[in-house]
Amino acid sequence: MGLKSGSRDAGLDESGSDVERSDERETDVPNRERETPADPSPTKTNDADTDPSLDSGTGSQRLTMDSIPYKLRRDRVNEGREQVPYFLREEIIEAEDELQDTLEELLGEDVYKSDYREAAMVVAQRNPELIAEVLREWGYDLDAT
Repeated sequence: MGLKSGSRDAGLDESGSDVERSDERETDVPNRERETPADPSPTKTNDADTDPSLDSGTGSQRLTMDSIPYKLRRDRVNEGREQVPYFLREEIIEAEDELQDTLEELLGEDVYKSDYREAAMVVAQRNPELIAEVLREWGYDLDAT
């Protein structure tokens, strides 16, 4: 598979391996072949070091790792991510391709499954009322109405 020994050894259900196949492929191809390099160009760093107008003396204007978008500062798509069980019903899995296509069209570039799944979780955490709405559709909170 191209993964290091033990990298998929999280005790997860093996049936989920088909679902995650595109993320496994993503780790096989070095990031530098698919994405912009994580390191800023030397001219940017040198400009910040030599141009006094860019340096306030406190270093607050200097480029930091936190100021670089996650997509650009990582070496692999799953870098910095913990593998967690993620079980989905078949109709949700089938709709993922359409979601991925839509996101790629909106953003004008390839979007990894790990990225849009994590982004969906961020949206959920920022908007719990949207999650509650779907959960009510699924039968939660029936006695409250």
